[in-house]
Amino acid sequence: MNRRMSTLVCVSALSLLGFGSVVVAQQEHKPGMHMHKTELAHRPDQEAAAEYKSEATQLREKAQLHRGMAEQYRKKMPHKSSGSYESVAKHCDKLANSYEDAAKEADEVASELSK
Repeated sequence: MNRRMSTLVCVSALSLLGFGSVVVAQQEHKPGMHMHKTELAHRPDQEAAAEYKSEATQLREKAQLHRGMAEQYRKKMPHKSSGSYESVAKHCDKLANSYEDAAKEADEVASELSK
């Protein structure tokens, strides 16, 4: 019985060691991180800059949309006379500011890539 148990332990240990080396080998073949977000193949900087410019435009449109919603919520009359939509309007303002900040960052990246 001891011999069977020893054999089982050895076989199990070898199996685990073999599996561990397979996992390590699989991890070594993963592609590395890439500086461009949409493709693994390197693209010309001008092409990437145009994409970031487009993204900045879309982000500014979203910011404008949320600023408009904030204004609408500030004008809206609540169902109950004691309430207000100010917290919702502030939420929209925060989102608008976040989108505007993201647009500025996208513009900075586009500018850097355009050099």
